[in-house]
Amino acid sequence: MIRTTLRQTVVKLATGHEKEVREVVLVGNTVMHHLSSGCELEPLAQVPFASPHLGEQRFEPRELDWPLPQGCVIRFARCLGGFVGADILAGIIATGLTCGDDLVALVDLGTNGEIAIGNRGAIVCASTAAGPALEAGAIRMGMRAATGAIAHVSLRDGRMQASVIGDVRPRGICGSGLMDTVAVGLKSGAILPSGRVAHGAKLVPIVDPVILYQSDIRELQLAKGAVAAGFKLLLRRIGAGSGDLKRVHLAGAFGNYVQIDSALAIGLLMAPRKVIHAAGNTALRGAKQMLLEREEPALPQLEHISLAAEPDFQDEFARCMAFPGIAFGNVREWKYRADASNELAG
Repeated sequence: MIRTTLRQTVVKLATGHEKEVREVVLVGNTVMHHLSSGCELEPLAQVPFASPHLGEQRFEPRELDWPLPQGCVIRFARCLGGFVGADILAGIIATGLTCGDDLVALVDLGTNGEIAIGNRGAIVCASTAAGPALEAGAIRMGMRAATGAIAHVSLRDGRMQASVIGDVRPRGICGSGLMDTVAVGLKSGAILPSGRVAHGAKLVPIVDPVILYQSDIRELQLAKGAVAAGFKLLLRRIGAGSGDLKRVHLAGAFGNYVQIDSALAIGLLMAPRKVIHAAGNTALRGAKQMLLEREEPALPQLEHISLAAEPDFQDEFARCMAFPGIAFGNVREWKYRADASNELAG
């Protein structure tokens, strides 16, 4: 099914020029790498989540039943280890992470949070299971970033103001809106650093009819705790602190649209604001570079860290689940009644 879908995409891109195609470069996460290449998935489904098939995979068009010249080379770039796939390799190339002595980080936010930190001397990388919350999965009124989704939330005169995709009546909330809502709740005092809703309430009304539930906040805490813990452990592994980072690239569809101030407010990212920026689709950009250069650029020593095997990960994860204990607003400014919220929850 994966190969058929890719075939349709390639044919659409090459329409009218099929006989001219000489090379195809694919990048993606480790599971997509294995599915596309026909590799056994079982090693990725059990501890220690290590596969012997992480290398570059090459094919001829006839092997995949793609209508391209038989001299065409189709290659799926190599993965870096565990669930750190070829898309992160492409991101490292696209961001120029290895081009200088400055310490640089690449953070790809999604169901898995992939992190790479390093410079031209060495790179450490890891993948952490953020779960579906950052993409609004497991959120009671969560939805993908489509028409009707609350994408951004701000606080005005003590009330939430929402930006809805398509400028229509809201139907749900996507990942960036979820993060904004919790950040706003923390600043106003409606949500406590522990993650509990203030005044014993069970929910936070956003914009009618969309509501954020206590369980939704817990899901976000699990996701941000996993990413933050992985980030801290990688920095610790190389003897660095967040203040040593000269650039932090946020990649992936979610990373490109998240409000950086909200990510900092909930503790997802721990780095100076001035060094963080949205890097866009680094996987696609890196794949283009690999295609044009005809081969993978030389990389420095790269170490993949299995966070599940790190003895400090669970303790760090537990510590990172709490939100930063800073409230910029006044709880009394929050214009909703706790008893009304509890009534809605019931």
